[in-house]
Amino acid sequence: MQTRMSGRDTAVALLTTFIWGLNFVVIRWGLGEWPPLFFAALRFAVVAVPAVFIIGRNGLPWRLVLATGSLVGVGYFSLLFVGMQLGMPPGLSALVSQAQVLFTALFSVWLLRQRPTAWQWCGMGVAGAGLYLSAGNSLDLAPLAGFALVLLAALFWGMGNIMMKKLGGGMKVDGFRLTIWMSLVPIVPNLILSFWTEQGQWEALSHISWMGAFAVLYTAWGSTIIGWGAWAWLLRKYAAPQVAPFSLLVPVVTLVIAVSLGMEPLKPETGMAAALLLGGVALTLFGDRLGGFCLRRQWLRPRAAEDGYSTKS
Repeated sequence: MQTRMSGRDTAVALLTTFIWGLNFVVIRWGLGEWPPLFFAALRFAVVAVPAVFIIGRNGLPWRLVLATGSLVGVGYFSLLFVGMQLGMPPGLSALVSQAQVLFTALFSVWLLRQRPTAWQWCGMGVAGAGLYLSAGNSLDLAPLAGFALVLLAALFWGMGNIMMKKLGGGMKVDGFRLTIWMSLVPIVPNLILSFWTEQGQWEALSHISWMGAFAVLYTAWGSTIIGWGAWAWLLRKYAAPQVAPFSLLVPVVTLVIAVSLGMEPLKPETGMAAALLLGGVALTLFGDRLGGFCLRRQWLRPRAAEDGYSTKS
């Protein structure tokens, strides 16, 4: 793997974060045209067909496809869409979705018997404070039920991450390939839930607008095919710690776009919640590396002095 990201690849990573950040805004537009669960079913149908006939499963275990498709496809996306339909704005939804890192860390303690480091506990505490502030801030922007559903969606995403580790059988999972194949799973459950709880599906299909079509195509091809395809390409070239920090920019991009379009107000509380939540996520993901770097810096200075070397020229 390459150790330094080129300018071109950095641009690809930034473009991917923009595509994913805009995705939450497009979801908001699409919810004005489609019932949320029906919208989710259409999104996955357009992702899966014809992609599964082009991109082979290549040994992906069916148990992994079914588990992630159920937890992430049905659990995360369905609850996210319904939560946003209830009034959760795009920026806050993107921000709260980052709680999946916090839930992943907590589930790893419970299910994988992994012991968090001091940095990870610190990061989870800071992120928890950001979530608490986000919950209070959301009361001015959306019903509490909307916030609760998006937070529950992040919990399902976190559980999906853990199932990927448990059921992957030690194999290095191709995230893009898994995303394509797991898209087969949520189609039928979302359609059943939609026709059980929603109305207006056929009216929306028979009078489809350009905005409705764009929302389905963008969330399917733009966010999933292009976005995940680019992300998987970067992960094949570089180590995950080099690529992962770019994902922290997604809520920032969404907030900037949503505020610029007047879809939600920019409040000091929102900025503080974003700083705490994303800062906590960053500490949870990269705190150990930061701690190791600081310790190495402390060790190098006395050793240089003992060896008679000077840092001054």
